[in-house]
Amino acid sequence: MSNKKKIWFIRHAQSLTNADNNFRSEYTSASLVPLSEFGIKQSEDLLRHFKMSPDLIIVSPYLRAKQTAKFLTDKYKDAFSEEWGIYEFTYLSQKKCVGTTFNERQIMVDAYWKNADPFYIDGDGAESFADFFKRVCYTIDDLKLRKENFIVLFSHEYFILAVRYLLEKGNIEMTKKEMEEFRGYCVLNKIQNAKIIEINNNLLKSIKTIIF
Repeated sequence: MSNKKKIWFIRHAQSLTNADNNFRSEYTSASLVPLSEFGIKQSEDLLRHFKMSPDLIIVSPYLRAKQTAKFLTDKYKDAFSEEWGIYEFTYLSQKKCVGTTFNERQIMVDAYWKNADPFYIDGDGAESFADFFKRVCYTIDDLKLRKENFIVLFSHEYFILAVRYLLEKGNIEMTKKEMEEFRGYCVLNKIQNAKIIEINNNLLKSIKTIIF
C-alpha cells in the first residue's frame, strides 16, 4: 500500500429526509430516499474539490449516494467505479418506519440505543450493531488490498463514523458499553451532508480488524 495513497469518504448530499424532519417517507425502503434539490446542488459543488480524477470511485447502493456520486462519475468517465456494501446502519425495522417522519421515529431510536444490545435485530430490513461493524471491518480490509492511489467512497454518516471510530480505537468489542460509547461518539462527531472526510492511511495500514 503506497504511502501516497489518499482515501476520501464523502457523506451523501442532503436527502429529502435530511431536509425536513417532518418529511413523511412513503418509500418502502430507506435505500430509496432521493436527494433534495439542494442536495443535487451540493453534489455538483463537490467537483470543485477534485483537481484530478480518482483512480477508484466506490459507491453505496443507496439511491442518495448514487445521485451524489453521479456528477463525479460523469466528469471522470474513465475512472474505475465499484458498488460496495458501505450503506447506512439501518437498525429499525422497515415495516415500523414506512410512512413515519424523523420526529415520529425518535421514540424508537431512543429505545434502540437505550437497550444497547449489539446482537439485537429489530425486524425485516434491519441489521444488528454487530453485523454493521462486520461490514465496516470488511471495508477496511478491502481498502488495504487496493493498489489505487486516490480512492473516493460515497457513503453515509454512521458508516463513515464507524470507520473513524474503529481506526481511532484500534478495535471494538461487542458489548453494551461499547455500543453506548459509539452512540456518544456519533452524537459528538456529526458529519454534514456532502462533507469530505480524509482517512489517515497510516492508521488504515496498521489496524488489525477482528470479525466477531
